[in-house]
Amino acid sequence: MVRLIFIFPFILVHILTIVSKSAFSGNLTHQDYQAKDEIISGTDTILFRDDFESGNLSGWKQTADWEVSATVPISGNFSLKHLSKGISGASSVFHKAVADWNSSDIEWSFRLKDGKWDPSSSNKFWFYLSADTIQSDLFNGFAVGVNISGSSDLLSLWRIRKGKTDSLIIQSDFDWNASMSVSIHVKRTTRGNWTLNYMKSGDSNPKTFTGTDRTIFNFKNIGLYFKYTATRAGQLWIDDISVYHLPPELFIQNLALINSHLVRITFNEPVDPASIHSGNFKLTDENGLNIPVIQVTQNADRSIDINFGKVEGMELNLIVSGISSRSGKTMTPETRTFSYSFSPEVGSILINEILFNPFSGGVDFVELVNVSESTIPVHRLLLAARNDTMALKQIYPVSSNKRYLKSGGFLVCTKDPAIVQSQYISCNPEAFCQMKSFPSYPDDAGTVVLLNDSMEVLDEFHYSAKMHSPFLADENGVSLERISLEKPSSDRSNWASAAASVGFASPGLPNSQTESKTEIQDEITPEPQTFSPNGDGYNDELTIKFKLSKPGFMANVRIFDSAGRQVKYLVKNQSLDQEGSWLWTGENESGQRLTLGVYIILVEVFDRDGNVKGYKKTCTLTDRLD
Repeated sequence: MVRLIFIFPFILVHILTIVSKSAFSGNLTHQDYQAKDEIISGTDTILFRDDFESGNLSGWKQTADWEVSATVPISGNFSLKHLSKGISGASSVFHKAVADWNSSDIEWSFRLKDGKWDPSSSNKFWFYLSADTIQSDLFNGFAVGVNISGSSDLLSLWRIRKGKTDSLIIQSDFDWNASMSVSIHVKRTTRGNWTLNYMKSGDSNPKTFTGTDRTIFNFKNIGLYFKYTATRAGQLWIDDISVYHLPPELFIQNLALINSHLVRITFNEPVDPASIHSGNFKLTDENGLNIPVIQVTQNADRSIDINFGKVEGMELNLIVSGISSRSGKTMTPETRTFSYSFSPEVGSILINEILFNPFSGGVDFVELVNVSESTIPVHRLLLAARNDTMALKQIYPVSSNKRYLKSGGFLVCTKDPAIVQSQYISCNPEAFCQMKSFPSYPDDAGTVVLLNDSMEVLDEFHYSAKMHSPFLADENGVSLERISLEKPSSDRSNWASAAASVGFASPGLPNSQTESKTEIQDEITPEPQTFSPNGDGYNDELTIKFKLSKPGFMANVRIFDSAGRQVKYLVKNQSLDQEGSWLWTGENESGQRLTLGVYIILVEVFDRDGNVKGYKKTCTLTDRLD
């Protein structure tokens, strides 16, 4: 018997709760309430409500200027009303209400009415949605009302910091005038999305406005503020105040690309397994092409794994809809855009060319090459140097914008692409990447370090000016090129001075000193063997083509007549590409056209190790007969 008496009050409260919630459901939810200061556990938690029908101000603070009045109430028999004193001033009234911004969405609703006067900077009012103190000049929180900033009669929502307007979150189109009665609803989600809804007395449909502010202050109080002149005192009413905790809106809290065919999304709340279907997920690339969603599985209470098929693009869009939380809330459809890229790995991209001693007025550059089969995100690369103790220094991002380098592609990193392009032969300006800051690489020796965004060293090259060809008369403006992509960057024999035949550097183009993977025989070929430099547009010049077995050779080319006399020193100590050509227009050293006849071409190539090769070819200089 004792146990039944003990349980009965809880049964009664539960029954009253159900009755109360069903009785006041309708188009304008949470407006008409009979109970006061009641906490109910359930889907929607009532943190606070007061319709003032009790006739008193129990629990309210700073009530000297306020009364529960039956004079023209907004609804029911009573409303909270400002007292008429016939003097100007400012009044506040507060009630304790504590809420957690992070765990739930929060909703406020109330009704406000003014008398026969228009708001102004001297007559204004607002409702404190939250306040960390009841000292109006010190509080931090949020407020909705008119003329909060002293300059607008439009109903607005503001963030307040230290008693002053700090940021406008929402401004509605409602211009408050005399004798207005308005129902106001405000909602904030755990994501910081705000909604302001108002409906004037006599209207059938509310109007809604939205904004975003993720700021959080301590939520300890709600209240009302009124600043008034002597003739406006006592002309403000409020009624049907309620504050609710609502189940939070379900949304994607995190997205992670696990591997090339799996993306994992994590929600802010546990997900209902019954709502997970592959049809709720759509994946496309930046060109709008659909990517097949193969399988969708729940990885944990709050996360879902999405397996997908082949991807061609670099920027993917995931559209998710129809997923519900275990509390029964269905998410608002959400689109997440993410990069289909992974942090570059060791061996995927190499240092291919470096200019560290530029021409006068020039700038340094470092050329990279993608040797992997995948596209590499350039924005996840860093260039750096090393100090005397070999510690990293001057670590700078290659690109501040999203950019990708396809397999086999070149990327020229420099601070001023225009200068580099003006000083060298380059038909690939798209390969250039302008860096905001570029490491300092000394003219005599230094270290180029390539890293990914995890600070992992991908490639490193310790260069020296002594690595240049000893046959160069001037090293200024000459780059060092990588010979083989198979050999390590640390192998000094794998680097050579760029050939003079390409202008001493090849930014954005294949290296002039690239080593061929297939063995080739040396070839020196004059074409055509018979030429006639008479200006008729037919065989006017001789092209001497060369193809060598390896890069790094220097060349001398001399022309002799049939009597063995040298008539032209065509090429003198020129550094060569592995393949190229020279032109002869049939003139001698003085620029005079030579006589018709057979001429001998003597080609001599040699390398820095003293290896010398000689080739002798012939050609015939002719002319047409009149």
